[in-house]
Amino acid sequence: MKTYNIGIIGYGGFGKFLHHWWDKLEGVKVLAISDMSLDDDLEGDVKQYKKWQDLIEHEEIDIVSVATPPAFHVEIACEAMLHNKHVLLEKPIALTNEGAERILRIQKETGKVVTVDHMIRYNPVIQAFIALGKEKAFGELRHVEVSNYAQDELLPARHWFWNKTLSGGIFIEHGVHFFDIVNALTDQEVSKVYGCSHYRNERQEDQVSATVLFNGGLIASHYHSFSGPGFFEQTSLRLVYDLAKVEIEGWMPMKGSIKALVNEQTKEMLTLLPGFKLGEVVPVDALTDVSRPEGWGSSSDEKNNGVFCAGIEYDVKEVITGTFEIPQPKSVVYGTCLQHILIDLIGKVENPAQQLGISAEDAYKALQIAVLATDDATMRSTTQAEKV
Repeated sequence: MKTYNIGIIGYGGFGKFLHHWWDKLEGVKVLAISDMSLDDDLEGDVKQYKKWQDLIEHEEIDIVSVATPPAFHVEIACEAMLHNKHVLLEKPIALTNEGAERILRIQKETGKVVTVDHMIRYNPVIQAFIALGKEKAFGELRHVEVSNYAQDELLPARHWFWNKTLSGGIFIEHGVHFFDIVNALTDQEVSKVYGCSHYRNERQEDQVSATVLFNGGLIASHYHSFSGPGFFEQTSLRLVYDLAKVEIEGWMPMKGSIKALVNEQTKEMLTLLPGFKLGEVVPVDALTDVSRPEGWGSSSDEKNNGVFCAGIEYDVKEVITGTFEIPQPKSVVYGTCLQHILIDLIGKVENPAQQLGISAEDAYKALQIAVLATDDATMRSTTQAEKV
């Protein structure tokens, strides 16, 4: 088996995390790293460069991993491809639609493989719901709610994260992960995007919210704030299908709960969820309507001979509850996802017919939503300021 030589551009905390987990893979060798401030005492025989341009000149490097602030993604990715390298980009793919389109154009011209680190797609919980969604196990996905309360104690006011010229802002730098997750969970297309945001001061936009409407009726609500200590972070993802209500915990999904209407076949499919444990099981025939208080009365034309959701009749027999949980620590799940995305890229290199778990086109779709949310939020802020 060929050993693939990796060059990592951007060797901060995340670059080091990539190195740590990719070193554990067979057939992969981190051959070089590049950063403007490198540790002189770095162990091993890894070649070090101050300038990323020098790293991509290294003829033995097969794959360039770009872990820099987002503003540099397009230039580095394109130059790497033009130097005969495959590319694994940290998200977002670019700051602008035009930047993403340039990457796609150079990819087409060079024939190199490009993927983007939307690694949450490789998480076992998300993988399970992608598979369940394709089978329509729970009917249609109607609503998604992302609530992400993130830390800012490692993001001082002068950090590049707060500089939209470098990061693009929360929607583009961070929100793309969750826009992409929703895209992966549905085959519907985006039709409208609404956004709003709050600045704690002139530099720091620390709260954003977006509503994304899809052409099949799915509505996704996204809220992100960066305004607390790391030990108080909390992220939840709520999925509401015709036949299921799901609560998922963690920005890197780790566990959750489900309440679902099932038949024998779809009940068996719940075992796709990691560590699934079945809770209560109640026959549908034993349930009564609890939507109205006692004494409300009933209408003579009411029917009770089927289960209908959004006008669709479903064949279900039971209501079940259950829980699911990945047994490994979060750092291991995170690192394994990063390994899988690199393995996926290498698989595509060796077999061009293979479909990537996350393509550059997928990443572009997530970016487009983020750009629309950012533009709408900016427009609303400007309009509000004018009114004041």
